[in-house]
Amino acid sequence: MMAKQIKLSQTVYELVTAYPEVVPVLVEIGLDGVTNPALLNTAGRFMTLPKGAKMKQIPLTTIIASLEAQGFEVLADD
Repeated sequence: MMAKQIKLSQTVYELVTAYPEVVPVLVEIGLDGVTNPALLNTAGRFMTLPKGAKMKQIPLTTIIASLEAQGFEVLADD
């Protein structure tokens, strides 16, 4: 089985579209804007995990660890 790969350069909109199961993980971390369709379709189209982490003052390492614990492979930017 292929690992579910997430690139830090992907927008939150792209992540949620590709992996709907990522939503509860992001909400648990504190990135709760992903549950708001209007916000997801506007800000989510340019918001990345690093930007969201900075905005919400959540360590990026916390987000990466939570995603990896759920079976995602988090890739650094190319």
